[in-house]
Amino acid sequence: MTIQFRACLASDVNDVIPLMYSAGPEAFRYVFSVDDAEQVIDFLHYAFCQGDGEFGYKDHQVAIEDGRIVALVGRRCAKSNFAHTVTAIKQIFSFYRVFTAVKVIYRGLRFEAIVMPPRKNVVCLHNLAVSEGQKGKGFGQQIINHFIDHEKTIKTPVICLDVAETNPRAKALYQRLGFIVKRKKTAHLKNKFGRGVSHEYMELRLYQS
Repeated sequence: MTIQFRACLASDVNDVIPLMYSAGPEAFRYVFSVDDAEQVIDFLHYAFCQGDGEFGYKDHQVAIEDGRIVALVGRRCAKSNFAHTVTAIKQIFSFYRVFTAVKVIYRGLRFEAIVMPPRKNVVCLHNLAVSEGQKGKGFGQQIINHFIDHEKTIKTPVICLDVAETNPRAKALYQRLGFIVKRKKTAHLKNKFGRGVSHEYMELRLYQS
């Protein structure tokens, strides 16, 4: 099936947040759920509508099929690393109580040691997800190919992503599309609401930098 792509809007929040959350529910809960398991959902709603940052609507695109949002993908680059960090700190302290915010930042830093920000000349594909009822239709591959085509037009040298060891199906898709495993980060982070598992970092080289 053919799908169309467009930039996210703040008004997409109710359709997008379940998708974003599904891209890594255990990791999201590990970092952002302190008082209860569903707290992360409220935070993602808040951060998405703010627009800026790793979870803001400005750096995400959606795939549309028959007028419905069926997939999501986010884009990060090294140039935005500092701005994303500042934005995340502001959003966390605005959303949580001070002591809780400190806990969230600590957990975030621990998880960031596994899934690291993109390095220079590398663009990161993240928060990739397909609606539960639409899986198996090739939407994931289509949105990745769309992402790759866009990066080729602006001469991005390398695209990267991180895949959890618990998601071998996604890893197989990335490998079919040419991504190569560059390193593995072993992790056993865990709290009462979530966990951070080992991840593999993968790259696809588009051009020589």
